[in-house]
Amino acid sequence: MPMKQASAALKKVNQLADTPRANRIELAVALAELEDAKPGSVADLVKIRHRQRRALYGLFRVGRWLQQVDLPMSQCVSVGATKLEVLAKHCDNRPGKKPTRSEVTLAEKYTAAELPAILKVGPHVKTPVKGHCIMLRLTPSQYPIFEAALKKHGATKPEKGNGLVGKEAAIMAIIRKAQAAG
Repeated sequence: MPMKQASAALKKVNQLADTPRANRIELAVALAELEDAKPGSVADLVKIRHRQRRALYGLFRVGRWLQQVDLPMSQCVSVGATKLEVLAKHCDNRPGKKPTRSEVTLAEKYTAAELPAILKVGPHVKTPVKGHCIMLRLTPSQYPIFEAALKKHGATKPEKGNGLVGKEAAIMAIIRKAQAAG
């Protein structure tokens, strides 16, 4: 009988994973059920669906967590799979592992990007300004020139880690200077 359960669970997971508009929370629960029916099957599935590896493991974590938590499916859907993953990670790192009503309310209110800081510090934390993300690909010879220009306009090296702090303000200072000159 367990083999039939594992086969049915695998079929359901494959069907949900192949459907682009499928409910990701349903997929999360199905992944947890598949692993319960046949331990190690999620790892096997990830080998086959290598491009979906990260998403499947994240959803598996959510599914495992939802098995322990008493949240109605309608509330799970309103929170969303990405925020549920943030909540699961947050709750896994503390005793009790169950979210409080206020944490679920915060998950409904804030974005997935804001949620980790909000859960850690509280809703009074200053949320990041919504804006545009700009990615640059610089060659090894271009980066030192870029770094020097940013430092000249206020960016600094952090005490720990790599990169620069205050890049945005430094870039805007460079742009303002160029506009004033031009």
